[in-house]
Parts: sequence; structure tokens; C-alpha cells
Amino acid sequence: MKNYKTLAFATTMLCTVVSGLTAHAETLRYAIGFPPGGAATDGVAEFNERLKAETDLELKVYELSLLDLKETPPGVRDGMADAGYILTPYYPAEFSETNLPANMSMLATVGTPAKSSGAVMAGAMSEYIMLHCDECQQQYTAQNQIFLGAIGTPEYVQLCTTPIRSIADIKGKKMRSSMDAMGRWAESFGGTKVSLPANDIYEAMSQGVVDCTMISAPELGNLQLFDVTKYITLGLPGGSFAGVGSMNVNLDTWRGLSPEQRTSLIRLSAFNSAAITVNYYLAAAQDIEKAQGMGTEIIAPPEEMRKATEAFVAADADVIRKSFQDDYGLQNVDAKYDTIAGLIEKWKGLTAEIYDDKDAMTELLWTEVFSKLDAASYGME
Repeated sequence: MKNYKTLAFATTMLCTVVSGLTAHAETLRYAIGFPPGGAATDGVAEFNERLKAETDLELKVYELSLLDLKETPPGVRDGMADAGYILTPYYPAEFSETNLPANMSMLATVGTPAKSSGAVMAGAMSEYIMLHCDECQQQYTAQNQIFLGAIGTPEYVQLCTTPIRSIADIKGKKMRSSMDAMGRWAESFGGTKVSLPANDIYEAMSQGVVDCTMISAPELGNLQLFDVTKYITLGLPGGSFAGVGSMNVNLDTWRGLSPEQRTSLIRLSAFNSAAITVNYYLAAAQDIEKAQGMGTEIIAPPEEMRKATEAFVAADADVIRKSFQDDYGLQNVDAKYDTIAGLIEKWKGLTAEIYDDKDAMTELLWTEVFSKLDAASYGME
């Protein structure tokens, strides 16, 4: 018996030593409903490399495997993933407070020109949600997750199977839209809005369910739409897809992290937002050039359509306010709208010279937004 106890003690000590030698970073499961090799997944990979290099955390990234884009919000809520890439417009009631500024993104491409509508909306959305919108935070808490930054895509264009060269060409076209405001834009010119998840666009275009998809150009690669896109009309409807939580963390997971780990995630999530947004901006030109090389016709937006879009955005402001007040029960909508519109104008100026620079964009997001969060209290109450 004595020898047995001695052996057991020695074995325990050996396991303890080996365990210490093989200790590794805590791994968080991260779901993103895009395939590998796109602007978003590449940005997450860059973020993960910094996370592994600078902290004791790392991501196990599931690219279009664990959860698709529509499944990710409830998947993060229920703990199927520790964190994920959340598209809030798929859940208009649950994330109505976030969807208000997301539906205002066409303001980024009218009036004062923006060098990158995506950079503008990444900044404006992040600042509004994390610093100015308690109701946004309450809705994320109700979905058992916290928000750690937005991204913005390049301006929306038309990916079509038939050409859009004028306002008259929109009439009768079936147009996929993920944003209510952009759907109303299509309807105002005689088009028909079609709502369907991003992962279903390829099949819908190939089978004629939709004639056009209103989406940013990099989704040609992210969603493998090169083969079904025959025409691209630039600049229409404009705006940006900004209803994204690029690093939403399950609330139980978040509260189980140490204060140091939460601090690190807040700090590096500024880079995550910047990296994905800049990747999107750079990928837009690359994918349009690639599409053109594959025989897709690139159509410049007619001037009449620019002017008509400016008029639509001005008139649609009242529709947005009324919709979010009446349909989703938001309070103080006028004040919120004005705050968001002011932030969009602010971020047009802030990003004018650094919209394509990841490090500069990271520093800007950190200074203006992320540095003002307290890891001891954010998401902890």
C-alpha cells in the first residue's frame, strides 16, 4: 500500500508539472456565417492573431460551419458559440434600437460626401451603441450577449441579372434588400422588395427569384456571387450595411472572463472593427475589377438617380422615425435620430483621411469610443 501511495503521489506531481508546461490560451468559439477568404473572415483572422499574441485568449473560428448568418444571434445567446458576427436586421424587434441607426446609413452617402461610408458607419454605430444608447445595451443583455463594436461595408450597389441604367429600369424589378430603408428606396421607383437571408442570395439570383441584390461589392466574393452577377450599377442605393456586431460575446462567457481578459477584448475589438471595415473597403474595388474581368458590365450611376436618391433620403427620415416609434415602440425617436445623424456627420470628418488605414482607424476608434468603456462594469450589471 505504501508503494501504491508513493506511485500515486509521484503520478499526481508529474501531471501537475506537465499541465503547467502545456498550459495554453483560453479558447472562445467564434461563429461567422461567411466562408473563408472574405473581407470579414480575413479581418477576424487578423484580430485572432493579435489576440493570441497579446493575451491569454484565442478564438476557434467557425467559418460558415457552426452557425449561418441568421442562426448566429440566437446561437450566441444560447451558448452554442461564445462569440459571433451578428447581423441585427435579421431580428428587427429584438435589436430595434441598433437597427434604428443601421437604417439611417444612407445619410453617409448623401450631403457631405464620405470617403468611405463603411468607416463612417463603423464609427457612428460603435459610438452610439456603446456610449449613447442604454436601450441598445438592454436589448443585447436581453439576448444574453454584449456588443463590442460595429463594422461598415462599402456603399451598397446593385448586383443584377438584368441592367439598371436609369430610374425606369427599376420598375418591376425584384430587388433583394436586407435593410428596410433600401427596400423602400426600390419601391419608391417601382421595384419590389424581396427579403431573404444573405446565404440564400446565390440560389435566388440563379433561379430568377430576384433580379437584383442591393449589397456591397465585396459580397461578390464573400457570398460567391460572381457567377450569377451579370451587371453592377455603382452608387445605388448607397449607404452601408452597418447592422453588425462584429464581436458580440455571450454574456455568461463575458462575465466568466477575468477583468484583464475583458480589458484585452475591449482594447483589441477596436482593431477588429477597423480591420474588417478597411478590408471591406479595399475588397470592393478588387471584386468589381475581378467581376469586370469575368465579363460583368459595370454601370456608372446616372446623375438623375443620384438626385432622386438624395430626395428619397430626405423624405424617408419621417418614415424611419414613425416606423421605429409605431412598429417597434422606441421612445424619444426624434432625439435619437438627431443624435445619430450628428454622429454620422462627425465621423465623416473624423475618417476623411484615415478610412483605408487599419492602424489609424483602430487608434481613432480606441480614442473616441473603446477607451471610454470600463471592463469592470461594461456588461457586468
